[in-house]
Amino acid sequence: MQTNHSWDGATRGLHWGLALLITFQLFGGLLVSAPNTLVYFYIHEFVGLFAAVVVLFTWLWGYANDDMPLLFPWGGEGRAEVMKEVKELLKGKLPKVGRRRGLSSFVHGLGLLAVTGMSATGVLIFFVIPGGHGASASSTHYGAFTELAVMHRSLANLVWAYWFGHVGFAVLHQLKGNNVFAAIFGSGVK
Repeated sequence: MQTNHSWDGATRGLHWGLALLITFQLFGGLLVSAPNTLVYFYIHEFVGLFAAVVVLFTWLWGYANDDMPLLFPWGGEGRAEVMKEVKELLKGKLPKVGRRRGLSSFVHGLGLLAVTGMSATGVLIFFVIPGGHGASASSTHYGAFTELAVMHRSLANLVWAYWFGHVGFAVLHQLKGNNVFAAIFGSGVK
């Protein structure tokens, strides 16, 4: 595990990919159920498959880069750090920035779980979608399609909440002088 608080190039690249693809999918998903928008549905499907691949690579890179203890600080020390930062946040103090264990990385882990669930249900929907254009679609999968679509939409609502919170806190950090945009989208912590 890195000892400094900067992100490596692969993490920044994956974050770029997730930020663009998930944002595109969230906003594009608002169009897929409108009448006469079948083309948006097809775009949503195939961009979603690509997004699922980026999510998978994010998990693999996080595991290889020893980021799991940062994203999921389940141990006593990790939980204590998260709770300390929650208490500080309630007093108006933002959590520290950078590649470190704490509230920010824990929330990133929760966001990654929500995005993973949304991606997984989207991929499964692609395989069982009624009407014949999915990979193994047939008219006998309406029940599975309906259940998966409900789960996918529910997870999308979680991801929307995460998206607004994530962007909102990034803007707050930026306004407070913590150059988080350069840190994750640029060349490191500034």
